Amino acid sequence: MDTNFLGPVRVNRAVLPHMRRQRSGLLMHISSGAGRVVLPSAGFYCASKFALEALAESYSYELAGQGIESVIVEPGAYETAVFGNSVTAADVARTNTYGAAKEFPAKLNGALLSTVGNAQEVADAVLRILETPAGEKQLRYRISAASFGFDEINALSRQVQASLLEAFGIAADTKFLKGEAVASV
Repeated sequence: MDTNFLGPVRVNRAVLPHMRRQRSGLLMHISSGAGRVVLPSAGFYCASKFALEALAESYSYELAGQGIESVIVEPGAYETAVFGNSVTAADVARTNTYGAAKEFPAKLNGALLSTVGNAQEVADAVLRILETPAGEKQLRYRISAASFGFDEINALSRQVQASLLEAFGIAADTKFLKGEAVASV
């Protein structure tokens, strides 16, 4: 939570006063597919990315009127040190109570490592997002060769969110009605 959620919160708090003064800016939140779906044995990681996505989406509504954009980048699996930094529980007796579920971390790491892409794709996508003119950026950018249904989840989430904003009478006050859609880059 400290790295994946509170770290971005601190960065946002540091830069937002400047962005408010200049009435423009871009907050780019690097999330993950795990910010949209749960991976067994990765509950804390998923929770941190879910929290980041909620904050970033809320910012997209709250700050748009000040000329500040908030976007979410959802990379898939890319080769990084995170795969080598997995920790295993020291309490083997407790781990054994999980039965077959105790194998989830190793299976997930193996499956993810078999689908990793070149991290340059993420850097290229970030550059394309930065080069997108103000007011034309999407809320979410999914960056991955494998979809796993994330685009559908994001589209459905957008539809449900739009209905909720309409029901509360605040849709017109957000950028939601400007044709925003989910983008895969």
